Amino acid sequence: MAARILLARHGQTAWSLSGKHTGRTDIPLLDEGRGGAKLLGRGPWGGLPGVEVRTSPLVRASETCELAGFGDRATPWDALLE
Repeated sequence: MAARILLARHGQTAWSLSGKHTGRTDIPLLDEGRGGAKLLGRGPWGGLPGVEVRTSPLVRASETCELAGFGDRATPWDALLE
């Protein structure tokens, strides 16, 4: 069976809301971004049991991962930095 990769972008930040490119600037999530991250965790995939989870080491990405319910098994990965 072929490997599947699912990508999720971090929740909304003040800069993403305004269309500004954040790059490696560590901008925190807005309340709307936190809400979106929680919704991500309620997706149809049932929490993705047994899968490997990687996250950017930036706070906005790791917080999104945590709020979505994947933080306990997420590994920060520098290759995911913008």
